[in-house]
Amino acid sequence: MSGEEIDEANRRSFWGRGASFLPSIFAVLLLAAEPAAAQTVWTAPEGQSYAMLPAPQQGTAVTGGVMLCDQQVWTLSLATEPGAEIADADGTATLIALGQRFTVQSSRGNSSIDLIVPYDALEPMKASSRLQIELGGDNEPIRFALTGSRRAITAVEQNCSARQLPTENLIELEAASVYLELGRRLRADDIRDFIISTNQLAELEVAMIEIEGNRRLFFVEICGSSWYYGVSGCNIAGFAHFSATGSNPSEIDLEGWEPVFESEGVHVYREPGQSSDGWPNLVTIPLKPGFPDKLWTWTGQRYAVEGTIQAELRTAQD
Repeated sequence: MSGEEIDEANRRSFWGRGASFLPSIFAVLLLAAEPAAAQTVWTAPEGQSYAMLPAPQQGTAVTGGVMLCDQQVWTLSLATEPGAEIADADGTATLIALGQRFTVQSSRGNSSIDLIVPYDALEPMKASSRLQIELGGDNEPIRFALTGSRRAITAVEQNCSARQLPTENLIELEAASVYLELGRRLRADDIRDFIISTNQLAELEVAMIEIEGNRRLFFVEICGSSWYYGVSGCNIAGFAHFSATGSNPSEIDLEGWEPVFESEGVHVYREPGQSSDGWPNLVTIPLKPGFPDKLWTWTGQRYAVEGTIQAELRTAQD
C-alpha cells in the first residue's frame, strides 16, 4: 500500500488558514483490516509515515487502528464496527501510557474515531507496554498492546513529512538590515565565544518589531556551526526595549535593551491575535523535523515556554 492511498482533506490551524489534515483514514484501516487483526505487534511499512496497530483488547466496538504522521502532526485513527453507536466520541478523549494521561481532541467519522496525539505522548507510548484510550461516558476503555511501538513510531518519525510553513506571521530575519550593527553589539560576547570555539565567522540576521506603547522587540540570530549550536547550527535571541527613543537605528544604543528570549534551530512566528500586555505570543517551529512546536508567552519580564503545542488544535482566527 502506498502513501498515495491516504486521502487528505482540509484542516484548520491556528494560523487562520486551511492546511492538510487527516480527519479520517478509515480507508487505510479497511484495506489493512485482516493483517491488522492477525498481527500482535506495531508495524510500520518501510518508507511510509504510518504504523498499523495490533488488534485491540476485545470488549469494545473498536476493531483496529492506524497512527499516521503528516507535516509533524500525529493522528491515531481507530476503526469501529459498522453502525456502532459510540457516545462521547466527539470532543476530547484521554490517552494513558506509562502512567501519564493526555487529553486529546477526538472526532467521530462514519466508521472511525480520530484522535490527535500530542508530541509529548510519543515517548511514553514507545516505552510503555499498554495504551489505554478513554472516551468518557459509559464507554469501556480501549486498550492496545504497545509491543513493537518504539521501533514502529521511530520509523514513522523518520518518514514524516516536514511542516509546510506559512509565510504570514513569520518574523522574517534579514542580513542586509540597518539594525545589523545593533545585533552585533548586543551579541558581542556570543559572537566572540562562537569564533573562539569554532574558528569560524558568525553569520548574523536580525529583525526589529515595533510594539504598541513605544516598545520594541529585536531578534538576533547567529548561524554557522551545527557542532556549536546543535543540529540546525543556529541560535536566536530576543531583546526588548521598553521605551524606544526614536526610529533612526543610529540613535539606538545598547542602553535599555534586555534579553527576553532564546532558542536554537527554530523559525519564530507571532501567534495571530494573541498577546500579553501588548507583547505578542510567539510560536517556535523547529528548522529540523521531529521536534515539537512551542508556544511562548510574556511573563511580565521575559518570554517563557507555556508548553508544546499541536498547531492544528489552536484556532485563534475563525
